[in-house]
Amino acid sequence: MTDRRKYAAADLDVRSAIRQVEEDGVTTHTHVVIFARPLLPAERDLFSRMVVGFYYAVHFSGLFGNNLVTEPTIEFPEPARARYTLRQRGVSGPWKDLLFAMLANFSRNIVAILRHDDSRAFDPAHQLALREGVSDRSPSV
Repeated sequence: MTDRRKYAAADLDVRSAIRQVEEDGVTTHTHVVIFARPLLPAERDLFSRMVVGFYYAVHFSGLFGNNLVTEPTIEFPEPARARYTLRQRGVSGPWKDLLFAMLANFSRNIVAILRHDDSRAFDPAHQLALREGVSDRSPSV
């Protein structure tokens, strides 16, 4: 039997972007990722390639709609923090499942993601608490 991840409803909301602007039918939204530790240069490169690879997987597969209009931009304003910006025609769709799967795998296999915007969905400690039936729903600091 496979170990299925459990998410609280609040964890699944990726629309809590730090900045969202709509212009000419294209929504630009920026998300913040906080890692458990500073990323090494190779890990920053891997995270960047993963997010850009997400764009190309969505764009060329045809399985997730064609909402994304350009490659995402990725910045690392601090050693343990990343910002990525997506530009797309709509902010809902099956592409979110792919993005969440990729972020979850990065968090599990490379460097733990403590927060994605206000969500703790990828935080290994939070996941463990959910699996054990304990959920700390205290407000974020």
